[in-house]
Amino acid sequence: MNPKFEEVSGYELADILGENPNFLKSGYTSSNEYDALWSDLLSGKSWKGVFNNRRKDGSEYWESASISPIRDELGEITNLIAIKEDITQQKKDNDNLKMAAAVFDATQEGIMTTDARLRITAVNPAFTEITGYTENEVLGNSPAIISSGKHDADFYKNMWTVLLRDGRWSAEVWNKRKDGSLYPQSLSVTVVSDDRGEVSQYIAILSDISERKAQEEKIHYQAYHDGLTGLPNRSLLMDRIEHDLELAKRTAHVSSLLFVDLDRFKRVNDTMGHDVGDRLLEEVAERLKSIVRASDTISRFGGDEFVVYLADISGPEDAVLVAEKIVESLSNPFDLNGFEVFAGASVGIALAPNDADRPDELLRLADLAMYKAKESGRNQYHFFALKMQDKVNRKLALENLMRKALDNNEFEVFYQPIIDSVSKEIFGFEALARWKQPDEGMIPPSEFIPVAEESGLIAPIGEWVLEQACHDISVLDSGHGNGKLHLSVNVSSRQYPLGFNAASLNNILVKTGFSGHLLSLELTESILLEDDPDLLQWLSDFKELGVNLSIDDFGTGYSSLSYLKRFPINVLKIDQAFIADLNKEDDSASLVKAIIAMARSLNMNVIAEGVELQYQVELIEHLTCHYMQGYYFAKPMSIAELTEWIANYKLMLSKKDL
Repeated sequence: MNPKFEEVSGYELADILGENPNFLKSGYTSSNEYDALWSDLLSGKSWKGVFNNRRKDGSEYWESASISPIRDELGEITNLIAIKEDITQQKKDNDNLKMAAAVFDATQEGIMTTDARLRITAVNPAFTEITGYTENEVLGNSPAIISSGKHDADFYKNMWTVLLRDGRWSAEVWNKRKDGSLYPQSLSVTVVSDDRGEVSQYIAILSDISERKAQEEKIHYQAYHDGLTGLPNRSLLMDRIEHDLELAKRTAHVSSLLFVDLDRFKRVNDTMGHDVGDRLLEEVAERLKSIVRASDTISRFGGDEFVVYLADISGPEDAVLVAEKIVESLSNPFDLNGFEVFAGASVGIALAPNDADRPDELLRLADLAMYKAKESGRNQYHFFALKMQDKVNRKLALENLMRKALDNNEFEVFYQPIIDSVSKEIFGFEALARWKQPDEGMIPPSEFIPVAEESGLIAPIGEWVLEQACHDISVLDSGHGNGKLHLSVNVSSRQYPLGFNAASLNNILVKTGFSGHLLSLELTESILLEDDPDLLQWLSDFKELGVNLSIDDFGTGYSSLSYLKRFPINVLKIDQAFIADLNKEDDSASLVKAIIAMARSLNMNVIAEGVELQYQVELIEHLTCHYMQGYYFAKPMSIAELTEWIANYKLMLSKKDL
């Protein structure tokens, strides 16, 4: 035996000299295996194999042995020589590799390995089952082959930062299967380094968590939604209200809460049974969904109570519009099991932050308003704030009075002169609607025009004003203007969807004999924001009649050269706020000068409105504005007053008193 044998076995030569080697046996190798070994050796053959032996200290080890016979000169076997190698660690490593391979193949989690250059080197069967890609389809490719495209560059930048810093990274991500479908995935990536500390490969372990996510979503949905109607429940409603109220503190927007209570639900439940009652609640939920915006929240608050939360509205009028639709919709009969069922609803309205800035308080106030609606006769809505209710009542009263006013010819047209800035001659007039109500007297346009626009009455009123103005100025022009007097008439953008068009205008021009090239239709500046091809065609049709288009109150919020280039505008009317500030040490004069320069570059005329003082006239002349309009020359007046004013004005002009 050599020293290495002593090192491996623990025996010294003195211990075993002359002994049979069977003292090394551990009992692992069977007698049949030994019989085969001796059969080979005694027949003169060499033998190679593996033994599990026992050391002197009793511990076992594995060895690879090569045993050969040695013969004398006569060919007789005299000795045996064994060359042995301790393979204990090697066998352990091999066993571990076999176990790892078995785990690699059997695990339910997908495994993917890549080299340092991110080329896929191996995948397991679970990877194929999850992604649909076989090993042959992905080997040598980048892991990007399963990328969903839902994560941006910052996501991957953060991933690599963590991975290279910590050696591992994990997260829930979205990836893509071979068939193109996306799915949620739990992904863990580990860096493997070589002996020099260099990255040699990456190991990714992934699993499909679609089912878990679906269960989580189901649990979350059940926690925050009503089981019968599928609407958000009280918890989700309160969360959304609280979030909106916090946002309102920064953006200063107005929201509204509508508390809806069915008027006859108990009778339906008692007479037709709870199943029919449940069906009624489901139908109510569907009708409410059809009324509000996708951004609003409808909640079944409990029993037959629903809450509608309107986030970020323009004002109380929006809440009224929705409340009216709810009352009207729920007043219509429901078809339940072949029976016609009438329910109806009472609606209470509270505004945030005007009435309250806390969810619980807002709900309480809307609930009180709802009971007020029930006390007032049911099947109606009521504001919590008295002043809001008064405003709504006033709007309804005005709408009713306006309908009668059209039949009773209560509307009038007043005219304000427009003056040439250079010659000071009369260029034309702006027609303005006025309403003298028999009981209330003059109702200001700022009060009745918005109601007319909201109710749709602006359509008949607007066309009446236009026809009357064309008639008046046509008659006036025949005696005072020699066919040169221009006319400006305001047209609401609400008249566009209500049917007023070039054909309507042409009928008026033919009927009154007024020339289209002397007419300007004044539109509000907000119309420039509309991105509607039909609206652009609507305006272009007017232009084809030879009519001019004017933008009123220009410069107050939406001014843009790109907007002006898109629309066929002829005239800009500078908002009177700029004219009023001309005497102040600010940028008003520069702004007016810039508007005039911009208009001239686009071949547009400019009218400065709100001119009241002599120095404003002088400044406007200096700024080379085309026309002026304001109290300095005249207030709006009736056609009879206008005739007298024209005579006096021409007399003053001839004496150069202006």
